[in-house]
Amino acid sequence: MQHSSAPIWKRLLAFIYDGLVVTALILISGLVASVIAQGEAPAWLTQMLIALSVGGYFWWSWSHGGKTAGMRAWRLRVVGLRGEDVSKDVAFRRLVCCVVTIAPVGAILFTGWLSPIGQTVYDRLSRTRVIAEPKPGKSAQQPGR
Repeated sequence: MQHSSAPIWKRLLAFIYDGLVVTALILISGLVASVIAQGEAPAWLTQMLIALSVGGYFWWSWSHGGKTAGMRAWRLRVVGLRGEDVSKDVAFRRLVCCVVTIAPVGAILFTGWLSPIGQTVYDRLSRTRVIAEPKPGKSAQQPGR
């Protein structure tokens, strides 16, 4: 089955949407760190909880369906190079590649324009790609008709 590459503009909008989820995870991590420390939390504890929750969010999302919340909203999905689902190991490799290439800054996303199949630097390093899923048909939108 042929998969169409996700346009960079859709990936950027999903990135922004996921930024809202990440902001919530950072705030919750800070709260949890304060509760654990019973007051002002040490920076190392807060940073560790933030890294675990944000990293866990992306790892879990990619390894269980290939979609973060932002990707669901824009009908995008992370897959392997042949269109296969992403395993937990591949999702972890993708997460590490994103961090190493400073993908959270966002500018690296635009390297997708340099690839014929829209792969960014971290897509190439992790041997993954982001595809656009087709709109569901009317029969899928209106069950019972």
